[in-house]
Amino acid sequence: MIVIFFDGRPKETREELYGRENELRLLHSSLSEPIVLLTGIRRIGKTSILKVFLNEMDIQHALIDVRFPITSFRTLYSALSEALSQLNKKGSLSSALGHIKGISFFGLSVSLSWKPEERASLLEIMDRVCETGRVVIAFDEAQNMRGKLGHEVLSLLAHCYDYCKNTTFILTGSEAGLLYDFLKIEDPSSPLYGRHIEEVRVSRFDEQNSLTFLKEGFRQAGIDAPKEVLECAVNTLDGIAGWLTEFGHRSVRIGKATNTVVEEVLQVAANSAISELSHFSSEYITMIRALSNGYERWGELKEYLERKNKRVVYDAELRRYLVSLEKRGYVTRTDRGRYTLIDPVIKNAFTQSGPA
Repeated sequence: MIVIFFDGRPKETREELYGRENELRLLHSSLSEPIVLLTGIRRIGKTSILKVFLNEMDIQHALIDVRFPITSFRTLYSALSEALSQLNKKGSLSSALGHIKGISFFGLSVSLSWKPEERASLLEIMDRVCETGRVVIAFDEAQNMRGKLGHEVLSLLAHCYDYCKNTTFILTGSEAGLLYDFLKIEDPSSPLYGRHIEEVRVSRFDEQNSLTFLKEGFRQAGIDAPKEVLECAVNTLDGIAGWLTEFGHRSVRIGKATNTVVEEVLQVAANSAISELSHFSSEYITMIRALSNGYERWGELKEYLERKNKRVVYDAELRRYLVSLEKRGYVTRTDRGRYTLIDPVIKNAFTQSGPA
């Protein structure tokens, strides 16, 4: 039997996607907006929701993966070349764009020259694309478009917001703080200052939906999963669709569902966080471990860091760590002034990985 729910790849059709009718409905109702954000923590299922949504529309659309930062005109123009190539699936752009300098057509593929002397005007391109009909362009993990070329992207988004009435941009982001930092809608120096941007937030499954998702997935696989194992997975993986899928996928691979597989998923979650955060600072990992083990107040976190590092930790340093982790979607501050991890699976993984 083909296992739909436990396929680890992003879903493509509504049949493959469980429990996201509300998010799809909100996206459809937001199509009149120039810019829509699709946000949620890592592994929550944003890419699957976005792919299913785009595949259901009878509208020209493009989906660009920008998990790798846009660091040069070459990478920026390569990403936009890919977007135009996807929009040109029916060969409808050649007549609209063929006369613009710096654009080449190779069958249905579109190539933009990034060289200064040949570089095409992105504003002119989007004006012409808008004239061809309704268009949706989506950027997955769009916070990676920030940086030295971020202003170029913001200027393009602002221009389309004002002049390209047939165009909607959908930007997804696991690091919502960095995504809003990139857009700078409250910064007077930003081209998008003061613009309204719609946001669709993807939430965790509740306990019942998590259990139903696992039961249906194992039914599809023809595996009779023990009730106590399913309850352990639900309680430990706490409604994160990606981690529930990982548990199901690993279980199907060995032909049975066990608590050991739940522990394996926790280790994968811990390794994933360590791999990402170690690129920035080992102190981030220390902070995650502290928060996982109940150190949630400012003073507690400071004392923990000083004990681990055997040195004084200044308030500005601790603030920098916490702000960065908040923007990267790992930490949030509660109304009571405590700091807590957003992803309960990460918390469980670090709690069980050893003493603080």
